[in-house]
Amino acid sequence: MLSSEVAAAGWKSRCLAVGLGLVLLAGCQARPLYGSVDGEKQSVSVSQAGSRVAQSVRNELVLGFGGEQTEAAYQLNLSATSTTSGILPGGTDNEFSAARVSVTATYVLKSAATGETVKTGSRFADAQLDLPSQQFAQVRAKIEAEDRAAREVAALVRADVVAAIAR
Repeated sequence: MLSSEVAAAGWKSRCLAVGLGLVLLAGCQARPLYGSVDGEKQSVSVSQAGSRVAQSVRNELVLGFGGEQTEAAYQLNLSATSTTSGILPGGTDNEFSAARVSVTATYVLKSAATGETVKTGSRFADAQLDLPSQQFAQVRAKIEAEDRAAREVAALVRADVVAAIAR
C-alpha cells in the first residue's frame, strides 16, 4: 500500500467516527433545573429546620437549589436527625476513642400548585470521628462530623429531588 492510500483510509474512519458522535449527541437534551422551560417553573422551596443538624442539611439544599425560593413550583418538607454510636473505649491520658455519627434525612416533595406528593424518601450518611479526652474537643469533633454527614445526606436528597422533578 502506498502512504496516500493509508492516509485516505484513516480520513474515512475519522469522518465516520465524527459523524457517529454527532448522531449520538443529537439525542441529548439539556434542560435548566432551576429556571423555566416553556414557562414551566422548576424551583424548590425547603421547609424550615428544627435542629442544628436539620439546619445544616437545609442550608446545603437551599444552596444547591439556587437560594431561597419564595414562590417555588415544589415544596420539600424535610426533617433530619443525628445519632452518635460505636464509641470505642479509650485508654488513659489523651488517648482517642472512635465514634460514628449518622445523619438521617426524611423528606416529602410536593407540588406547590396541586399539593400532590411527588416523592417521599429517606437518606442517611455516616461520618467517622475521633474523641479525645478533652470535653471541648469532643463537642467540636461531633459537630464537625455532623456537618460532614449533613453535606453528604443533602447531596443524596438533592439527587433524589432532581430525578423526581425531571420525570
